[in-house]
Amino acid sequence: MAEKKKMGAGLVLSVITALVTVAGLVLYMMNCKTNYFINSGVNNAVVACLAAAAILEIVMIAASMKMGAKPVLDILPVACGVLTAYALIQFISSRIAAIGSIMTFENNAQNMADLKGAIIGMIVCAAALICTIISSFFKVVKD
Repeated sequence: MAEKKKMGAGLVLSVITALVTVAGLVLYMMNCKTNYFINSGVNNAVVACLAAAAILEIVMIAASMKMGAKPVLDILPVACGVLTAYALIQFISSRIAAIGSIMTFENNAQNMADLKGAIIGMIVCAAALICTIISSFFKVVKD
């Protein structure tokens, strides 16, 4: 029971952040396998940054539960935010030309479905970034 009382709001928010980040990674990988975007390939920077951000969130949760609220752990939310932001920027930049092309010249049902998947993936990655920013203001464990 004492362990439950030590848990802060940041624990729940960090778990949600890790899950949303993994969801963004999965949606990106699924979008890379669609008919329109399969020729673009997989941007390794997006995959690496989202995976590293999710792993760092989990490390932060585990380390905070083990060590408590230490100042050395304060760098992890910053690193997660930077990695998630970079992944989102790379994701958008790899799809921006395709969005313009699909919306103007190549507008058919299949391409629009692929574009919808890309936009949903971008929204989930943006939600992961927002969750990272919000969760960084809360402590995982109470003092």
